[in-house]
Amino acid sequence: MRAGVRVAAVVALVVVLGACGEASPAGPSATPTPTPTPTSLELPTGGATPTSPATDAPGVAAAVADLAEHLGVDPAEVVVVSLQDVTWPDGSLGCPQPGMSYTMAQVPGSRLVLAAQGREFSYHAGSEPVFTRCATPTLAPRDTH
Repeated sequence: MRAGVRVAAVVALVVVLGACGEASPAGPSATPTPTPTPTSLELPTGGATPTSPATDAPGVAAAVADLAEHLGVDPAEVVVVSLQDVTWPDGSLGCPQPGMSYTMAQVPGSRLVLAAQGREFSYHAGSEPVFTRCATPTLAPRDTH
């Protein structure tokens, strides 16, 4: 009976050790895992806004309309300067408000820069493309390179 238990234990050990071995005889893959690259669309600040993915990106039209209303100008006078995927250092999305508390975790999001009347305006968003005008950005996001 003890011999049968020993044989079963040895077989179980071989199966477990075999499962821990490499899946392929060539060893681990030499191909590195691709890393995502940032989406950054730099557009000219003067003249008419060219047709581009940035002007058609989700949430951009609403931000353009918001800035136009805020400044009392026609939306055609608002130019998309840049739209960039970023990682915000915390839940304030780089635009903390007095008396508010925010998560201290990093937050993926986007930064949109619009220009009108010779000035640039920063709009920030989290993972959803709902941009909020940030009058006093305080924390610089990390580009998602």
